[in-house]
Amino acid sequence: MAETGKENPYGGRFGILRRIDDWIFNIEMGILWTFLGVSAIMVFLDVMYRRLAAPDSKVAELAARIFGVESPEGIERLTAIGPKASAVIGVALVYFAFWTAEEHAAEPGKQSRIKPILETIFASAGLGLLGWIMVRPDVESRWFYLLLYSLCAGFWLFNLFRERGPDLAAKLVSFLVVTAIYVYITLKYFPDGYSWSKELSLIMLLWVGFLGASVCAHEGKHIQVGALKRVVPPSMSRWMDALGFVFTAAFCFFMAMLGYEYAKEALTLEGRFEQTNIPDWVATIAVPAAFAMTSIRYIAAAFSSIMGGSYGAAPEDESIAAAAAQAAEEGAKG
Repeated sequence: MAETGKENPYGGRFGILRRIDDWIFNIEMGILWTFLGVSAIMVFLDVMYRRLAAPDSKVAELAARIFGVESPEGIERLTAIGPKASAVIGVALVYFAFWTAEEHAAEPGKQSRIKPILETIFASAGLGLLGWIMVRPDVESRWFYLLLYSLCAGFWLFNLFRERGPDLAAKLVSFLVVTAIYVYITLKYFPDGYSWSKELSLIMLLWVGFLGASVCAHEGKHIQVGALKRVVPPSMSRWMDALGFVFTAAFCFFMAMLGYEYAKEALTLEGRFEQTNIPDWVATIAVPAAFAMTSIRYIAAAFSSIMGGSYGAAPEDESIAAAAAQAAEEGAKG
């Protein structure tokens, strides 16, 4: 692990381990963002598909209640108008979103009136095209989700290559890994239709929750008790941090072993989810995998703390340590 105050975290004896850890972190972040985005889109498309395929209109029912329409002719008329009114309201909301973004992004007096209109036209046309594809019986949902993923991935890659950050290679590797996982799950387990989103979303959110613990360990974002560290002599501070990391690593290892036993039992039973036919162990294996990675990271944080590094430290502690090291370096030069 890099020592405190050093700008290059990959220097020293453990530089290669830190690099591997950062690459794993990028893959975890890719899985987190992808699973969160896919879960949200799945639930949204599930609701949207039910509305597009349903013969009734919720807008018509609401309007009938508000205006007290009870006659069959009036309800039928409202049912015919409902989808059109919903479309108009949707376009208006899209325009309001783009108009608000333009008002906040542009400098005062330089806001464009045409840009939000053009963006609304293209966005509404795109959403309309996607809705038309959804209701076509000859288009399976897996291909529709692959189309959406391709569009989002293309936009993300465009921004990635335009910025060309220092972690470009790591992000590309994580993108390839996440894409391979997503394509495999989509082609093998996505059933037809759109009414199964709840089941797969729960599996993805389970992975998001436990991988989030591992990500927080990498970033030092977990809750840490710093009261004891403040009452011990400064020379013992790093040892107290290391002791806390070791205890946390032991707890995570214990949870990983429990999760392993549970996942092994699920693998033996060969159970599957009802709608997607995904094996039960795909969900349960998230527990031992995430806790094992978290345990390894806390062990690394303990070694880093003993050696005077900042891996796994809380962001404020890391910034304080870096500032102290910089002040000491400037004092030595002076």
